[in-house]
Amino acid sequence: MERSEAMRLPPAWKVKREFIAAYDQIKSLILIFTAPIRRSYYDKRELTAIKSYDGHRALQGKLVLYLIFQPRGLTESTFLAIRYFIAQGHEVLVVSNGLIQHEDIEKLKPLCWRVIERENIGYDFGGYRCGLHYLKNNKIDLEMLSLINDSIWLPLIPDANILTQTEEMNSDFGGAVIFKNKKQKYGNLVLSYWVTLRKSILEAEYFWAYWRKYLPTGNKTLTVKLGERGLSRHMHLAGQHADGVFSTDKFMIAVRSASIQQLALSLKYGSFTDLSFQEECSKLLAAVEFDDRWRISCLDFIERVVHRRNFLHSFCYASIAILGVPFLKKNNLRLQVLMRMKYLEAVYAGDLLSPDACLLKEIEESTDISNQSAAFR
Repeated sequence: MERSEAMRLPPAWKVKREFIAAYDQIKSLILIFTAPIRRSYYDKRELTAIKSYDGHRALQGKLVLYLIFQPRGLTESTFLAIRYFIAQGHEVLVVSNGLIQHEDIEKLKPLCWRVIERENIGYDFGGYRCGLHYLKNNKIDLEMLSLINDSIWLPLIPDANILTQTEEMNSDFGGAVIFKNKKQKYGNLVLSYWVTLRKSILEAEYFWAYWRKYLPTGNKTLTVKLGERGLSRHMHLAGQHADGVFSTDKFMIAVRSASIQQLALSLKYGSFTDLSFQEECSKLLAAVEFDDRWRISCLDFIERVVHRRNFLHSFCYASIAILGVPFLKKNNLRLQVLMRMKYLEAVYAGDLLSPDACLLKEIEESTDISNQSAAFR
């Protein structure tokens, strides 16, 4: 092996990502030290600086707090998602990080219980905190509350019933997707784009203690650390075991029962930013055999990938067609963009169902980073 190959430099996009992350971490330290002063100021303004609009629908016992950030105007997929929530028996409170155009507010009212506009501070957890305190201050009694943000497109599968599935979970705290925490003492990690809370949680003092202490910031590192990870950790320490509709374990159980044809399609539409995974996937696809030996090799490869990378982003075909995941992430990180390209290839080839026309159009536009139709996180 030549010296140049042995000392191969990482790609530029990865170097840039690490520099940005390091800079973000430095800024987060400053924010932590100034948190007590800023929290006092923020708490005074959180509910006084908002605008709220009454919708036309009556509130029932199940509510979706739908957090949106769409400064260029609401996309058609936003209304599709809200109608999807309603169809499963859940009313909707829209919380917008930023102003909503007047015509969009008028379109939202027939579909919602209420609409709130707030400053764009704190990403999704800033909006969740505001919406939760709004509900508490108005003494809203709920059987179930789902915190969902618009960083996913759904439903990709027309008859998907994910909200019903969350109602059937074994835990009062959980969400659409969970991952095992590397530090087992902190329990499962609930991904923040879909968090499910039942009545017992909404009535628990330890739950509200977390939100009183949490301070929204414009720092993404802190939002992930103290928000997404912090909430899961706090709930675990309070004795709550987080459950999820989808997880890596459930993904592997599903693919182990898949046919060899389905496994081959899972590899064909796999997305990888690791060169070694790309090369191994190509070799497996070139040697597909309808026997147990190839099946074992394929499953071993898939398992190694999902223990290093998010299964949703690495294997979109298997996640949707085999496991039944009805949504797709909007993030513009390299892996997610590659995943959406592979998803579109599968749809065009007829290997995955084509979603609603508005979803398909937005997903197509999202693969061109220079021409985004929506403001993604």
